[in-house]
Amino acid sequence: MYVARVDSAPAVVNTWLGMIGVDHERVDDRNWTIRVPTTKREVIAVAVHAGERTLLLRAFFMRGPDRDREGVYRRLLMKNLEMRSWRFALDDAGDVWLLADAETSVLGAAGLDGLLGLLSTYVDETFEGALRIGFDVPDSMQVHGREPNA
Repeated sequence: MYVARVDSAPAVVNTWLGMIGVDHERVDDRNWTIRVPTTKREVIAVAVHAGERTLLLRAFFMRGPDRDREGVYRRLLMKNLEMRSWRFALDDAGDVWLLADAETSVLGAAGLDGLLGLLSTYVDETFEGALRIGFDVPDSMQVHGREPNA
């Protein structure tokens, strides 16, 4: 496991991303975009920021619902009670995000890989239900992307 010094966090994160082989792009010195495969959404983009001591991750889950906002938000807040590391949040427009943060000094490549795996699982477990509650999606319509790593 790598132990990151405050001034080396971006270099360590870049190394971890290479080690786990995830599809990513470095945006600038401290920021990356990672594309995480999921079954229900196909791919979810994650913005990653390496702070001085903390790695911050933010993924857009879905735009604000057209209907039954309270039902969607209630379902996602209840899901927060079951989740580790990630949490649902809303922005000012009512759009839904998934957020996580971890101490860079103890995370390691395996920990980052685990966080991204959890994200994929949480998206697959919640996306279709939230979509069907918040938008007019016919019951007969399939909601799915492609199989991860297909």
